[in-house]
Amino acid sequence: MEFNRLLKLIQKYDRQGPRYTSYPTVPQWTDSFGEIDTRKKLKELQKKPNRKVALYTHLPFCEEKCYFCACNVVITKKKEIAQTYIQYLKKELSLLQEDLLNYEVSQLHWGGGTPTYLTPAQMEEVFGIYLKYFHLSSNAEISLEVDPRVTTLDHLKMLKSLGFNRLSMGVQDFDEKVQAAIHRNQTYEQTLTLHHQAKKLGFESINMDFVYGLPYQTQKGFQENLSRILELKPDRIAFYNYAHVPWMVPWQKLIPMASLPQADLKLELLCTALELFEKAGYVAIGFDHFALAKDELVSAQKKGTLRRNFMGYTTQRDTDLFGFGVSAIGELEDAYVQNQRKLAHYYKDLDQNKLPVMRGYGLNQDDLLRRDIIWELMCNLNLKISDIEEKHGISFFESFQKELNLCEELVADGFLEISKEKIQVTDIGRIFLRNICMVFDQYFQMQMEKSPKRYSRTV
Repeated sequence: MEFNRLLKLIQKYDRQGPRYTSYPTVPQWTDSFGEIDTRKKLKELQKKPNRKVALYTHLPFCEEKCYFCACNVVITKKKEIAQTYIQYLKKELSLLQEDLLNYEVSQLHWGGGTPTYLTPAQMEEVFGIYLKYFHLSSNAEISLEVDPRVTTLDHLKMLKSLGFNRLSMGVQDFDEKVQAAIHRNQTYEQTLTLHHQAKKLGFESINMDFVYGLPYQTQKGFQENLSRILELKPDRIAFYNYAHVPWMVPWQKLIPMASLPQADLKLELLCTALELFEKAGYVAIGFDHFALAKDELVSAQKKGTLRRNFMGYTTQRDTDLFGFGVSAIGELEDAYVQNQRKLAHYYKDLDQNKLPVMRGYGLNQDDLLRRDIIWELMCNLNLKISDIEEKHGISFFESFQKELNLCEELVADGFLEISKEKIQVTDIGRIFLRNICMVFDQYFQMQMEKSPKRYSRTV
């Protein structure tokens, strides 16, 4: 598509909107959903045999704060604090002991923060907690996020010995001026060394995170840095649009607004990346994610079985997600639950032998219907009308007449193709996936009227 035409579309559709790692999205969740609701849901799941589960653990500690980051982190150089945290993780799982029996784990992920803030011995201790309560499938995906600035060869050797087979590596940008503005100094050599070490040790899949829209990024510098990443040929790339939300993330105020790229430059950066990714053999997965053509995510998308959860895109459909640690989120079939976001509150609840539940949400039938629609569009770029009608017992065109009227503009702008059989996202529509899904989000307009600064920009 011609550049000026695409720029006009971005200017038209670049508004605030959810990323749809869940539906309903987090602002809809409520603190009236608590420990009792969580235990009830876990007991219901226990009655359903052969359900697969994924485990997420939040390890929140970092030595320094990256100004662009919106993750829930605890900044400290006092390494002994991690040992205290491990003891509370043990307490959390022990309180759930009766509800965790007989599950086979198909996916395990540690996020943060910086999981490799822990020492190798501490990582072994944390992993042992899960072996006490769960059985890991022989082909389980076992992954974590790593920071090349603090991750050592000893870390990698320990992780490999425990069975970790996947890494997600933060990169963001190598330009020194950009790094200074976001307070993250990471050399290309550090990234290169860690990548080579991980490959030599036999990690099956390596993902790298790269961000566009950061302060002081230029077309020339961005292209050079992205080309250096592609020389390493990571298996997957998470390519994020920087979400500048200083009303939610106070330290982002330290990034000067004037340093952020304007819409035309951001579009140039995006187009540059898309062109480079295609030339290097990467396939777009949903939005923000790319994988080499041989990757299982690509195969899953072709089969229409790709799924999205709080850990990103996954091949594992119909898998419950158990979240442990401060701020961790669980997805329990038709319910979401989130732990306390503040470390002191997380500790306080556990000291009182309470599950550290902060909020959650139980989905109704309409939520489940709309979640299926949004998932299919976000993951597989194709909604088969008959599948939705058969699963939910509805007439799609009667139930979603209002939404389909709103889709007319998206069709006219070339984002969607709609027939009696399906809704198909076009190649250009991939860039505007969040805008497309917003049409089917019944809570969105009401939320925007009450709190217009709740979300990041969609493009």
